[in-house]
Amino acid sequence: MISRFSKLKGKDEILYNKIVSLPFITSRDKFQGTLDEIENSSQVTENQLEYLKSKLKDKALWAKCFLKTRFVGGVSTTSRVEGFHAKQKAYLTSNTGLQRLFHCFRLIEQIQVSNFKEEYQRHRNSGQIGNINSLNEIQEKFPEYIYKKMYSRYCKGLNYKLEKITTNSW
Repeated sequence: MISRFSKLKGKDEILYNKIVSLPFITSRDKFQGTLDEIENSSQVTENQLEYLKSKLKDKALWAKCFLKTRFVGGVSTTSRVEGFHAKQKAYLTSNTGLQRLFHCFRLIEQIQVSNFKEEYQRHRNSGQIGNINSLNEIQEKFPEYIYKKMYSRYCKGLNYKLEKITTNSW
């Protein structure tokens, strides 16, 4: 969508931003309202509308408000999904035990940490991050903002909720 609507950015940046944010809208009502606004805009050309309509046929595969009803492991881009599938396929079968399943989750978590390291180094002139292998290490070594950002990514990516283990008194 970015390349198809790039000319619109110079004419109406607010509308352009609404178009490129369509995949990330989590409410179906808001999605439809934004879509109506785009379709009724005089700034959008016929070719752009045709392109948008062709993409809307498969909106259940890319729009977050439609993906919420399906299990996608918190990931909605093909390359990330394929990366997760490759790891899962290498370690999981229908006969996989629980211990192996959690080992696979740990590998996926390590991939997320690795991606975080690359992103952090690319966007910050921070030098080396060091050897980080878990959320706990991120929490210890980085500001709370970074920890919160990574925490939500882990939970979405693995589709589980991290909770502290409490000791029962019974």
